[in-house]
Amino acid sequence: MGSYIHVKKANCKNCYKCLKHCSVKSIRYMDNRVEVLEDECVLCGRCVNVCPQKAKTVENDPTPVLNWLNDPSVTVAASLAPAYAGVFGEENRGLMAAALRRLGFDVVEETARGAGEVTARYRELLAEGTMPSILTTCCPTVNLLIEKYYPELTPLMAPVVSPVLAHGRMLKQRLGQEAKVVFVGPCLSKIREIREHGESADAVLTFRQLELLLKERDLMDEEGRLQVPPEEPDRASSYSRIYPVPEGILRDVRRQENTVENALAENGLSEGMGGYAFISVCGLENVREFLEELRKGNYSHVFAELNSCEGGCVNGPLIPDSRRAAFRSRLLVERYAQKAPEFVSERPAIEWTYEPDPVEEDMPDEQTIRRILTEIGKPTPDKELNCGSCGYPTCRDKAIAVYRGKAELYMCLPYINDLSQSMSNVTLSATPNYIIAVDRDLRIIEFNTAAQKRFGVSRKEALKTDLFEFMDPSDFEHVFLTGQSIHDKKVHIASQDITVEQTLIYVLEQNIVIGFFKDITEEEREKEELHRARLESAEMAQRVIEKQMIAAQEIASLLGETTAETKVTLNNLKKQILNERDPGEKAGGTR
Repeated sequence: MGSYIHVKKANCKNCYKCLKHCSVKSIRYMDNRVEVLEDECVLCGRCVNVCPQKAKTVENDPTPVLNWLNDPSVTVAASLAPAYAGVFGEENRGLMAAALRRLGFDVVEETARGAGEVTARYRELLAEGTMPSILTTCCPTVNLLIEKYYPELTPLMAPVVSPVLAHGRMLKQRLGQEAKVVFVGPCLSKIREIREHGESADAVLTFRQLELLLKERDLMDEEGRLQVPPEEPDRASSYSRIYPVPEGILRDVRRQENTVENALAENGLSEGMGGYAFISVCGLENVREFLEELRKGNYSHVFAELNSCEGGCVNGPLIPDSRRAAFRSRLLVERYAQKAPEFVSERPAIEWTYEPDPVEEDMPDEQTIRRILTEIGKPTPDKELNCGSCGYPTCRDKAIAVYRGKAELYMCLPYINDLSQSMSNVTLSATPNYIIAVDRDLRIIEFNTAAQKRFGVSRKEALKTDLFEFMDPSDFEHVFLTGQSIHDKKVHIASQDITVEQTLIYVLEQNIVIGFFKDITEEEREKEELHRARLESAEMAQRVIEKQMIAAQEIASLLGETTAETKVTLNNLKKQILNERDPGEKAGGTR
């Protein structure tokens, strides 16, 4: 399978949001990199839409389609998903066919024409009554889900292609196999389906791409209104326009009785449709829950409409964000379907057999799972929080993903939080320095063990007070005002009669200031005593100099020498005493 979802490595912030929303967990987080596992992915598109950093984009190059549209020798047909009638609004519904023709499409029809053929075949299957249960196969994402994760249920998949492939076969049957069929719709998994069934259709133009293209060609204004005169599609579609909404398939199956009238008569099919119970399931999680029950044998003889998108195709993954309004779109499509003409079959060949393609993954033994859990502080089951913060529903699921190389060991927020808190507590309690943090209102929000001992209050008591009750807050106020931290400033705290070396750090994200105070009171006292001793020595030297000067003068008068040399020598001695520094003191004095 080719690439369908691209991950921009620089954008991903490891928030695990895509993993949390991925029903089949087909995402790998390793070495701070994210990868969509294409062989396991069912292309529901949820990871693309939920990513807050827009790190995931759909790989669907429109260049081939644009080249076909610009080539007059190529016949290009648009198979327009009926969801357009709701997504683009009632005001644009009658204009879309004209707009597509302006882009260069030679033929414009609704995919609902193919849906009508699929409905007719579903009714025949119901009439035959030979399948234990029948699962609709209109949604490629659901088809992938069953083939990969519920392979034993593939025999229950209706042996019929999806509406777009059915419509593609109809178009090529009429226009020739060399004609190009482009599906225009809101679905991601249709891109894969059409790539793998090139004999039925050729490419996809998503609703997002369509809107951009229409605006680039000045066919749609900035408000989203088409600027073309109204035109109708080449061939009208039937009530099968109802497919994009919940229960749309079921309603169409019940309505189109005339298409299989003979089969109904032969099988005595009554109101109960051959005894099958009808059910509609929308949303991938709901579909999985239904399939789990079906796998367990909770029921049988059901005809199940399965759609991966919550709210149906009118809420598909590749709808422009500005146009996403699932309930409004549903009402518009239902109203549009009510106006449809009767179905007329073209009877194309639309049979298809679905084969299981199970995802094969190793399962670790219990000892291995326990060992992995123990490494992140969960040695026993009662320690497993199953909070889902890592993206996996349970701690065991996360451990299994680690074993399979799909997740990192420390993708566990409670464990990281406990570890961080433990390290913080050790740091706060072990350091001899005082640590005090305050908020913008100078209310104390952290008061470590050393500070508690120094100021004689408990942390609980300190957290109820303001900073000014312990010290002058002016430096803290300055840091908040300027946003500039202060480093290694000597400060005297009068309330404790201590001298500290103060560092104040401004934390922008939390708008707080953290103060670190190194007590240098004893050092300052030692320096002061040393300075006092030096002064006393200097004074003593001065007295000696004065006495020596008198003696020197008397001696000089006797010897006939001058006193200048003696005076210089004694003054140098005095300077040496005053300038002496203790070995630990920095040059230039204290700061």
